[in-house]
Amino acid sequence: MTALIIDPSGRLTYMGEDGCRRIIIGDAELLQRLQEINQKD
Repeated sequence: MTALIIDPSGRLTYMGEDGCRRIIIGDAELLQRLQEINQKD
């Protein structure tokens, strides 16, 4: 597996062992909100 990245569409993704990119959070607005909450804590 590779490190988590935010792709150009704003989705949180990672590369699986099989070489396929997996989407963890596909909603860019949700990801932004989670990042804001994380920064407050």
